[in-house]
Amino acid sequence: MENGNKKNSGLMAVVVVVAVLIILGVVTFAIIPFLTVRKMVDDSMDMADGNYDTVITAVITENTVRYDEDGTTFYTPVYEYEYNGKTYRVPAGVSSSDKKYSDGDRVEIRISSSFPGRMTDPNYNVRTSFKKASKTITSVFLVVAVVPVIIMLAIVIIIIAVIKSIRKNESHPAYTAPDQQDEYNDPNDDHRG
Repeated sequence: MENGNKKNSGLMAVVVVVAVLIILGVVTFAIIPFLTVRKMVDDSMDMADGNYDTVITAVITENTVRYDEDGTTFYTPVYEYEYNGKTYRVPAGVSSSDKKYSDGDRVEIRISSSFPGRMTDPNYNVRTSFKKASKTITSVFLVVAVVPVIIMLAIVIIIIAVIKSIRKNESHPAYTAPDQQDEYNDPNDDHRG
């Protein structure tokens, strides 16, 4: 019985070590790269936002329409604004399946005074689109990366419970009937050998 407990202890240690290694693998190969890419994108957008130093009002002159291969309609607003006596017409850097603005809407935008043909709409740009997509990506990521870890932990807990149950049963053996031959003990029997 002592040997069985040592085997079970060794098995439990192996199960725990494997579980820890799998969790570390998920963290190393999934969570860290995901967070790194997310930070890089945020940092690059922060640098780009610093280039737009002048706030002006633009008018939406139209929404260009395009269709993707699935037939989904995408709208891209076109901003018109004047800076230093010159008129600029600039399409948004992002498109969406929803019409963000109607023709004639007035929108506060930011432009680069050094390059007035470059602009960003603080309410409708790559950052706002990325944040919206990021929520969906994060949800999918949680399902893909975290749920398997939870399932694995549940399996480890079940294995540990089974091992403890086996240990308990080995320390309290069930009653077994003696062998038939040992039970037969007749003192008047002359055929005993």
